[in-house]
Amino acid sequence: MKKIVISLLSFIVVSFMVTTPIKAQTDEALLATPTPLATVSAVSEYQLPFPGMLPDHPLYFLKRVRDYILERLISEPVRKAGFYILQADKRLQMGIQLIDNGKGLLGEQTISKGTKYFVQAETLLSQLKKDGTTVPSYIVEQMEKSLGKHKSVIEALIEKTDGEVKQGLQGSLALVEKLITDVEGLK
Repeated sequence: MKKIVISLLSFIVVSFMVTTPIKAQTDEALLATPTPLATVSAVSEYQLPFPGMLPDHPLYFLKRVRDYILERLISEPVRKAGFYILQADKRLQMGIQLIDNGKGLLGEQTISKGTKYFVQAETLLSQLKKDGTTVPSYIVEQMEKSLGKHKSVIEALIEKTDGEVKQGLQGSLALVEKLITDVEGLK
């Protein structure tokens, strides 16, 4: 039992260390104040993170357990919103790879789950604003850039898919477009 607990804690610590560089990127975003033109080009240059294991891998459940634990350990709302944005980006990248590998339905489901992470992030940030706390501009900018990237990628995927996969992607696109307008209210 002791070995299992030590192994699990080691796994969590290593996972946390891997996700720590993302905070450094948000600090850079805090220092930079892009112009509207720079924001438009930043959306097109927005890099999706490496997704790691895909949902069709037999050990994927371990990744989900790790992410569940990390989500529960993050108590600060802005940092948790950043975690949700990261998860949405990873799911989009997973979906792209799955669709490219001929697993369209699984890819569409993965992208759909990713857009639901945006809903969680937006809800969290909206609650902060309702409570009278100022929502940091860097997290709103990060969410806008990410949503812009999701919109453009999903539109491209809709063009190359058909049937049930295309319908599911259109639903995800509609949700992303709604969230883009909702995020404007966070400023």
